[in-house]
Amino acid sequence: MKKVISLILSVVMVFTVFSVALSSSAFAADTAANESVAVTSIDVSGIKIPSSWDELGNMLLKSLYKVADQIIDALVKGINKNIPSVKFEQKENFTSDMFFEGMEDYLSTPAANAVWSLGYGSASLQTGDELDGKHYVGGSLSFPKSKAATAIYDDQRVRVIAINDGSGRGTLVFAVIDGFGMSSSDVRGIRKELADFAKANNIVGINISVLHQHSCVDTFGMNGDLVKMIFANPTLNKINNTFGTDYKLLNGQNESFMKHLYEVTVASVKEAVNSMTTGKMYYSEIESGEFIRDKREPKVYDTKVHRFRFVPDNGTKETWLCNMAIHAVGNGAGRTEITGDYPYYIEQEVNKAGANFIQIQGAELAISSQYDGLDIPEGTSRIDSLKIYGTALGKHIVESTAAESEVAPLLNYRMREYYVPVTNQILAFAGKLGALTNTVVATDDDNNVLEVATELGYLEIGTKLAVAIIPGELEPAIAYGGYLDADHSWTGTDFDYPSLQDIVGTDKELLVFGLMNDQIGYILEDNDYSSILSGVNEEIVATGNVAGSTTINEFQSLMDSINK
Repeated sequence: MKKVISLILSVVMVFTVFSVALSSSAFAADTAANESVAVTSIDVSGIKIPSSWDELGNMLLKSLYKVADQIIDALVKGINKNIPSVKFEQKENFTSDMFFEGMEDYLSTPAANAVWSLGYGSASLQTGDELDGKHYVGGSLSFPKSKAATAIYDDQRVRVIAINDGSGRGTLVFAVIDGFGMSSSDVRGIRKELADFAKANNIVGINISVLHQHSCVDTFGMNGDLVKMIFANPTLNKINNTFGTDYKLLNGQNESFMKHLYEVTVASVKEAVNSMTTGKMYYSEIESGEFIRDKREPKVYDTKVHRFRFVPDNGTKETWLCNMAIHAVGNGAGRTEITGDYPYYIEQEVNKAGANFIQIQGAELAISSQYDGLDIPEGTSRIDSLKIYGTALGKHIVESTAAESEVAPLLNYRMREYYVPVTNQILAFAGKLGALTNTVVATDDDNNVLEVATELGYLEIGTKLAVAIIPGELEPAIAYGGYLDADHSWTGTDFDYPSLQDIVGTDKELLVFGLMNDQIGYILEDNDYSSILSGVNEEIVATGNVAGSTTINEFQSLMDSINK
């Protein structure tokens, strides 16, 4: 692959040099032919003059990357126009199903006699068949060899809480799955299994997210046998489109594993709802910067573990909800062993402390684990290293002396459906191939202009905390502010949008529940959507260069509808 990229860049470089030379020669010839040329009419105010050789080199390299991206984009777009594709529903005809809009009434203070009620459920997702060669490990694309699971280190689970503020406006469910991603198609499939139960129990929101482990059985579909998908799916698409058949396309999901996942998730939701009991909620912010690092500019990120500690009135086991932004990639993205990564080992420590555990990822676009402060001997395996990390972080949470405040029994919750344009042609190719399980619609008759149908939301917990519910991996600067300016962004422009915290206002602290109800990939600022060849990888699995602005605008619209 590196040789291919080098060849492309070499061709682009030669092309660019000749283009500059020809343009200069043409300009010189024109000037000689007409000495009265008005050079003073040329506006150079927008041209950036490099201040050093390094800056000049970076500018030239960026230009080469941009041209290379245009070439790759054009090539893949050509393939996309000709490959037998999944037939996407027209956007104008699309009707969503199993969408929970949330609470109709909003309260600014707790209802009379309000009290927290919370229940917990959890189960293993493993079936015992994970090593049969038909279960793929999610986390990265693998070509030409597939990533069939070869070993099981620990567990892959689902954890659920059901929560109610006693106002009579309904119960909210949050289910978190150990896995790389869960598309809206499967989220709504699980909701459908729970439809009657939800109606009978006044459940007004069922939210399903993942912890984004790169080392669990693939729940998203993208990490299967690419060779088989590339050769088999176009043929199956052609047959289905020609004869109206419905042959199942190949992807990374194992059908029996997903069936079991549905069953145990539904059962765990019911367990959580049926075990709800009254109690008090306490909130603390545990500073954990020594465990967290940001791999990408502008390096704005949340260094805290946000812990919600529910204490039942009847003296039964506490439940801890921990919201933090840390990629679960301790075993690497390309390996074939199954592990729940660091969250599994945090849970062991929390369980030892006598509490249930559930974690929800935050805005973790390029946020990863930081091992530098840990005593890990040289030569320690990756699995043992992540065990040490998870155990240390778990002890850090359990032993925290951070100040706690009681949370008033108040929930406000509203969701909004929206569409994100797919401008990334590589992701469009995966969608047309059938390797993605997201809900995709077409906005043109030729099935080439695509958008992902998804949802976002807003939640208030108590009177001082707000939560943005986001369907992907959010750049933290979009949540908290601190965008790259024109001098430092990839496009050389500013990003003139408010942060989500700006939209919410200063009277509430904003948290992020990420990867919730969908996995639409990375959500970046539009002005820093970089080249896929530049050494970063976020852009390859992003919908494209307008996911950031689209999500901000839709969040603003949601908040406007709430505040009107």
